[in-house]
Order: sequence, then structure tokens, then C-alpha cells
Amino acid sequence: MRAVAYIDLNVLEQNYRVIRDRIPQKVKILCVVKADAYGHGAIEVSRRLEEAGADYLGVATVDEGMELRRAGIKSPILVMGGILPWDSEDPFYEHGLTPVIYDTGMIEKLKDRRSRSGERLKVHIKVDTGMGRLGFRPEEAPRIAGMMKGIPHVEIEGLMSHFSSSEVRDEYGLNQVRIFERSLKGVSEEGVVPEIAHMANSGAITNYPEGYFDMIRVGISLYGSHPARDLSARLPVRQVMRFVSKVALIREFAPGSPLSYGRTYTTSDRTRIAYIPVGYADGYPRALSNRGFVLIKNKKCSIVGRVCMDWFLADITGLHDVTPGAEVVLLGHGGAATITADEIAEYAGTIPYEILCKISKRVMRVYV
Repeated sequence: MRAVAYIDLNVLEQNYRVIRDRIPQKVKILCVVKADAYGHGAIEVSRRLEEAGADYLGVATVDEGMELRRAGIKSPILVMGGILPWDSEDPFYEHGLTPVIYDTGMIEKLKDRRSRSGERLKVHIKVDTGMGRLGFRPEEAPRIAGMMKGIPHVEIEGLMSHFSSSEVRDEYGLNQVRIFERSLKGVSEEGVVPEIAHMANSGAITNYPEGYFDMIRVGISLYGSHPARDLSARLPVRQVMRFVSKVALIREFAPGSPLSYGRTYTTSDRTRIAYIPVGYADGYPRALSNRGFVLIKNKKCSIVGRVCMDWFLADITGLHDVTPGAEVVLLGHGGAATITADEIAEYAGTIPYEILCKISKRVMRVYV
């Protein structure tokens, strides 16, 4: 196998329990498994989290929700992308999926539905408290709740919002909490008391305990990464994925030899190069060209030259015991050393979410 992502479901469950122990017992946990559980495999991850006691699962699309239902997942599933203009509302009713409502067009679609005997759809209304993305304006929330209260086959189970930058604790975030509290009060004055109010995400676990309300939504921290590097010491979760390949070929180059596309790297001394059959088609960032590193024989080896679609090169000068077939760790632990998604993201100028989500289907997932 040219590349494998080992997913340690025991570590996943341990991370869940670290988070469960951090927050009050009365606060529910929604585990975010959208984007194929951030590249870890939504079905396998959801099964383990369901067994561990997760209160809710969160996906982005109705198709993601249906995939979980067809796999036998019974937990409540929140579809955070809601009912898009071209979506039918039928799958939400048929599969027991809970849409997030953030636009009046969605409400009209539900109002126009000819309800069948006994059917009832739970929904969560989203309020934009300062993210500037999805959600009704806070002052609209009571009116929206009143509109939806009149739809006989709809139950308003939740009211939610989203922090714009939970990775830092500041006055803007605290004001978002206050705005959400006012929205909750306004909705209750309209005669609607949602069972679940929720706002906090992974960053808010440590930075905004006043934003826990009835449920938190945790995503990146479940998988062992953090919204910001400085949060790692405050929430001791571990990397769930270990992404590895093998050395396919070894060559030696004289000083002054250009390597890979664009000749962006030229050897300065006699150099021993390992060829690894992984590239950006596997989700390994091209941005790591001439700046990232991998672990071979428990040693850090620099990536040299451009990362190609199917290959990249690593400098193994001085590592005389490396031969073709030697393991190459791209993400995860190699002996005492570890490469985290947070580190890779820093080298690549992006965020760990993107690093994990982009590891492609060409990389086999193995569950341990």
C-alpha cells in the first residue's frame, strides 16, 4: 500500500472523554462528523461516538445525514447546512434529520408541506450574533420563532449561534454571548422555550465557558487538533490519525543538482534523497514544498523540491540505514517524535481543519 491513514478509534473515544470531563455533566455534546468526520471516516467515527454516549451528531449536508442513517446510526443528527433552495424537505422527515433554519425560504418550504399524519420535524433556529455568515438577525429571532410555532408538524427544539473567533477570548466574543442570551429571552417571551440552546465550539471549550448553555459542538478537538496552537496545553487531546507511506526509491546527487519541478531546490553538497509516493492528489499540501518535514527512522527529514501530484522528495543524507520500504510518517507519531496536523498547517500556511479534510480517498483508511 502506497499510503495509509491509520485511525485510532480508542484515541478518538479518549478525546471525547477528555472533553466530557471538562464541561458540566448537564451540558450535552454534539460531535461534528461533517466532511467525512474531517477525513477520518464518518460512519466508523459516528459508531464509536454513539457507543461512547455522544448526545448529538452534526453534519453539513442532508446527504451526509442520510449516509449515517443508512449505516444504522440512531443518534440525533443536526444538519447544519439546513434545507437548501434546491433540496426537498422529505429526507429530513423520512430519516429523522434535524435541519438548522436560518432563512425564511426554508420556513416557507416547511409551511407549504402537506403534513402526513403523525409526522413531526425538529428544527434548530440559527441567530447571527456576529459571525456574519448564516443566521437571522438577533432582533428577528422572536418573530421567526413565532412564525415557526404556528407550523403544526414542526417542533422548535433548538436555538443556536456561532462564535466568529473562539480561539481567542475577547470582548467581541463575550458580546456575542450577551446577544445570544437576549435572543433566547426574546424567543421565550414569544412563548417558545427551546430545549437546547447552543453556541460553543472547540475553541470555546476553554475560552468561553459562559457560552456552553445546554450543549457544545465539538469538531477539530475530537480529532486531536486545535483551533489555535496555544490551546493545545489547555485541552490535552491526541492526534487520532497516523498518515504513513514508505520509501519507494533512493538516489544520491552531486552538489549543484536541481530537484523536482521548477528546479526550486539545488543540492549544495552530496545529498541522499528518498522518493515517497505521495503527493497533493493524496491531500499532502503542495505548500510544504521546500519547507515541511517527515519522520523516517524516527528522525526529522526535510522535504526538498516541489511536492508533486504523486510524489515528493525527502533529504535523508546521513541516515545510512534507510532502505526502500522504510516507513515514512507524514502525520502522527514515529517513535518518540510526532508530527501534528497543527504543525503541518503552520508550515503550509493554513489551518489543521484543511490538512485533515483534504487527505483524499486515494489514501486507504485502516481502523485500529
